[in-house]
Amino acid sequence: MFKIIGVIVVLLLAALGAYVLFSDSSSTDVKIDAGKQDGGVGVNINIAKDNESGGEVDKTFIVSGENFKFLVDSEENPDLIVNEGDLVRIEFISDSGFHDFVIDEIEGAKTAQLGEGDSQVIEFVADKKGSFEYYCSVGKHRENGMVGNFIVE
Repeated sequence: MFKIIGVIVVLLLAALGAYVLFSDSSSTDVKIDAGKQDGGVGVNINIAKDNESGGEVDKTFIVSGENFKFLVDSEENPDLIVNEGDLVRIEFISDSGFHDFVIDEIEGAKTAQLGEGDSQVIEFVADKKGSFEYYCSVGKHRENGMVGNFIVE
């Protein structure tokens, strides 16, 4: 069993290496998490590249999802403030439970629904001014307070 898992992990790493080697982007961030999940072994690979124009990230937020709240630097559901045109990076971690991070009005501002301990990095351009709600779309998490404001000035 462990030999098969080892072979799968080696193949995933080889494929990832080939992707990075032949990628046309000058900057690629790769995160690999390997660990047990529900008695098995899980590998979570997230790849985040600079935007197509090769620009650098203007704002980075490390956001964790817990039961019915988002946390950024220990602050609960804070306003996330950026400037119009900023390249924004959200490093989302589901610390407890099953969560995602969603801003409906901005293209690319949505993670997958992640299980406890999983993470995903998304990048998007804040292309319009305004105040937009970020929230968790799992179950009734939004209704129970897992929501905040994403403000583009």
